Amino acid sequence: MKKQIMFGVYVLYAVRKLSASWRKPFMAEVAIFLIIAATMSIFVSVPSVLANMSNSGNFYRYLMIAFSNTTFLVQLLFLLAISTMILSLRNFGNIVAIRHLSPDATT
Repeated sequence: MKKQIMFGVYVLYAVRKLSASWRKPFMAEVAIFLIIAATMSIFVSVPSVLANMSNSGNFYRYLMIAFSNTTFLVQLLFLLAISTMILSLRNFGNIVAIRHLSPDATT
């Protein structure tokens, strides 16, 4: 129980430090994605999932069956990770477009 409480304290500390020092949305989204991925790796055996997925032959079907047979927490973390990745890619595209239009832009 003490480890779980301390893990929560460390996560809150890291989020506060990241939000204070990284003002850019892309960096914050990457940090959030990494936190979600680290939390998800506690509940999911990634090497086993990848091995089973490569043996299945049909990746989409395997992903749908595996997703529907997991706990609600893992499903929520997976959806949060996908959402964060999409937002990060969108912001990365905006950063690249801004820098392409004006090379001396700092945003």
